[in-house]
Amino acid sequence: MKFLLTLALFTLTAFYAYAQTTAVVSPPAADTREIRIKTFEKVWNTVNDNHYDPTFGGVDWKKVRETYYPKAMAAVSAREFHGILGQMLGELKLSHFSILPSAAAIAAAQNGRGVIGIELKMLDGEPVINRVDKDSAADKAGLKPGFSVSKIDGKGWGELTKELDVSLTARKVTDGTRKIYFERTIEGIINGKPGTTLNLEVLDADNQPKQFSIVRAVFAGEMSQAMGNFPPQEVVFESKMLPNNIGYIRFNMWIIPQMPKLRKAIREFAEARAIVFDLRGNPGGVGGMAPGIAGLLADKKSSLGTMTMRSGPMEFIVYPQENPFNGKVVILDDHGSGSTSEVFAAGMQESKRAIVVGTTSAGAVLPSVFEKLPTGAIFQYAISDYRSPKNILIEGRGVIPDIEVKQTRTALLKGQDAQLDAAVNFILK
Repeated sequence: MKFLLTLALFTLTAFYAYAQTTAVVSPPAADTREIRIKTFEKVWNTVNDNHYDPTFGGVDWKKVRETYYPKAMAAVSAREFHGILGQMLGELKLSHFSILPSAAAIAAAQNGRGVIGIELKMLDGEPVINRVDKDSAADKAGLKPGFSVSKIDGKGWGELTKELDVSLTARKVTDGTRKIYFERTIEGIINGKPGTTLNLEVLDADNQPKQFSIVRAVFAGEMSQAMGNFPPQEVVFESKMLPNNIGYIRFNMWIIPQMPKLRKAIREFAEARAIVFDLRGNPGGVGGMAPGIAGLLADKKSSLGTMTMRSGPMEFIVYPQENPFNGKVVILDDHGSGSTSEVFAAGMQESKRAIVVGTTSAGAVLPSVFEKLPTGAIFQYAISDYRSPKNILIEGRGVIPDIEVKQTRTALLKGQDAQLDAAVNFILK
């Protein structure tokens, strides 16, 4: 089953945490070589027949086949085989071309997993704790935003991500995409089996090493339902009123369970002077949600941009809805904001309905579909490009903020959020 999305890096946590301990996909019991041939042909032919750009961005796709076919056939394991397919797709130098574990493997990695309740950001080349969930195991242990992760169970984070570093270098991903891969991978390693003890070494506010032993708790939050080959995802949503009558909305992904939460929050902020949409670290999701939310903020018909397939263009049209919110709108973006988040930010920015604060987004914004391969792996591939209302290609470029503000470890250690503070300052002007 195919499912149309504009989704960036949705399975990274499950994928890389799973890949640390086992082959990405277990091969079926049937003739492995025959199945691998069918899988290789499926991947290569799908790109050849469906890529939105018949020139493949200048890449000689036929020569790519000649280069990678013998490598794929010589692979000694399923993991190596799928890794080679990923390298082949990396020759396109585009987002949304990936070989992922089976839907069952991803679900198994997500369901019943242990968490400690932190979010990481790569700041100045180091994994820094950006957020600590209230009353979580991490919060009770004394971890604070701004602490820098040094070692996980006695191993340096650089050592644990060495294989990932090599893989990303081979795939030639953007700097923003590299950061989000590292963040999700390190979080995946930290969040192991529930009931097990994590030994974490960090640099504290005085840059002194500090040891923490934390028992991982079972993730008890909301999960979305699987949709075809798109596996269940965590549903994280937060809305609150900030001082000075400013609404604040943060959510982790553009997935269906978020829609009623978003509509309700926007309606509740009807009398607010402004709403801040915090899309930092939000990798995207269901593309059709973006114009729907934009319609709650618009008093006239507009567009969030256009995606162009081989068959022709399709526009993200915004239809104004009854009693839209008319106050100021600010969008917080960073390198982890991808795909649908970028469609929303670029369209709202260029229509002059919102200003964007933070840092340049991921530049990973290609509508894609998911298909099951003969090996059981999931193949994600882009079917169109995306251009903003002003015809700007966002892929590889990202959404450039109106007000550029970098998050800093210093601000986090002080209990501050430099980017949110800048957004509030703009609103109060």
